[in-house]
Amino acid sequence: MTLMTGAQALVTQLRREGVTHLFGLPGDQIMHLLDALYDEPGITFVTTRHEQATTYMADGYARAVGREGCALVVPGVGLYNAGAGLATAYAASSPVLLLAGQIPRDAIDRGSGALHEIHRQLDVVAPVAGHTAGIRHAAEVPGAVHRAFAAMRTGRPRPAVLDVPPEALAEKADVKLPAAAERRRAQPDPDAVRDAAALLLRAERPLLWAGGGAVSAGAHDALTAIAEHLQAPVVTTREGKGAVDDRHPLSVGTMWFNPRLRPVLDDADAVLAVGTRFSGSGIAPHVPLVHLDADPTEFDRHHTASVAIAADALPGAKALLAELRRTSGPRPPRTAETARMRRQVHEQLAAVGPQSAIVDTVRAALPDDSILVPCTTTVGYMCHMRYPVHARRGYLATSYMGTLGFAFPTGLGAKAARPDVPVVTLSGDGGFLFAAGELATAVQYGINTVNVVFDDGAYGNSNRDQRERFGGREIGTALRNPDWAALARSFGANGVALSAPDDLGPALRDALGADAPTVISVPIPRLPSPF
Repeated sequence: MTLMTGAQALVTQLRREGVTHLFGLPGDQIMHLLDALYDEPGITFVTTRHEQATTYMADGYARAVGREGCALVVPGVGLYNAGAGLATAYAASSPVLLLAGQIPRDAIDRGSGALHEIHRQLDVVAPVAGHTAGIRHAAEVPGAVHRAFAAMRTGRPRPAVLDVPPEALAEKADVKLPAAAERRRAQPDPDAVRDAAALLLRAERPLLWAGGGAVSAGAHDALTAIAEHLQAPVVTTREGKGAVDDRHPLSVGTMWFNPRLRPVLDDADAVLAVGTRFSGSGIAPHVPLVHLDADPTEFDRHHTASVAIAADALPGAKALLAELRRTSGPRPPRTAETARMRRQVHEQLAAVGPQSAIVDTVRAALPDDSILVPCTTTVGYMCHMRYPVHARRGYLATSYMGTLGFAFPTGLGAKAARPDVPVVTLSGDGGFLFAAGELATAVQYGINTVNVVFDDGAYGNSNRDQRERFGGREIGTALRNPDWAALARSFGANGVALSAPDDLGPALRDALGADAPTVISVPIPRLPSPF
């Protein structure tokens, strides 16, 4: 037992759990916690300029390195502002811990009008968190933090939220500091693994479908080996990009609202799906499905599984690979076939519009180990389908939440986690202004991301809907934008204004070597739908 304040206990337990960065915004109810951070050199506190960036940055951090990202906000409005990033982390199965202040202990849920009061505050975030808990006394702090990390390290990763009143941070208590929570990976049932292997080996044209769960579990090597053993073409979801290196001869593309991959799916006579909910895509009902997922509630949600394996993707894939190797030898290669599939998809996407060439330019300019973070912009949609990923954890997407304004702050979190890796964000002119104030954060802390802003003077996707679906009746979608380069320079960042998309490649290569954050503005026309 150790005598310390609740704030000291919280900071100490965070450090025990491996936390190195805390993204937050100071305020009345959490000042004791910030004071405790002053004495902890192992945790870097990054001050944001809006609470929305705290959880986005924590999410980017978590997904870039595969361990928990942490955010800190005041109660009430701070919690609400952080909600979009928390919801995105929930959709993407990202382990984000949100620490929220509370109003004074005796006023909680009394409706007395205390500063930042929200009745039943944790209920606000419960739908987008896997674990929530209220701390009320200093002695409870280490155990509550430990249990939050244990929840994030068990089964499917999901955010956790803790709230704590100022008295619990200020008061002293004898506390017990637990050891760091262990990562608990659900192990596969051997019978299910045998059934899955038998089903896949009966198929002549099996297909491997990899989702975000494959990436978060680090199952890259095992899945690549399974694809090679089965000679199965590989398609991924947008969150699963990079689960198998897109340079691999069995990689075909990304199955996210991409009708050009329909022939690939229709050709399959069995599918192995790993770590995916099948959102936005589908396989034919008659095709046998082996579904491997850490979350059993995903089974049969969109497609009935012939064999369901409830397990973390890494031990599940390793067990399946061992069973396949035990019971069968190598198969005739299908690489010529998959190369033809990939070429056909590539050619069809190239014919869509200018965004295809823009994506190719971005890929050609970036090193293989780069992290790309696209926002919900038309170019970002094309990235989901066309941008090849070579690095593990090299692509961060919004999942089904589709949060506008996601890319820039999420990229900052990824760069804070991996400062030696190039991090590039792609935003539209509408989305970038959601968090443009975080240029101050980037400059202050030397978080040198490269941020491309595509300027078509509109919320482009909605504007296209009005032009194509509503007879050109445009309202509320045209934008008046700043001088992006001048805006960046006013914060102390580099600002580059291009005259055409053709200039993007050299500008990206120059910006990657800069010693400051960079904003590159690119004028583009109103683009056609990538779908």
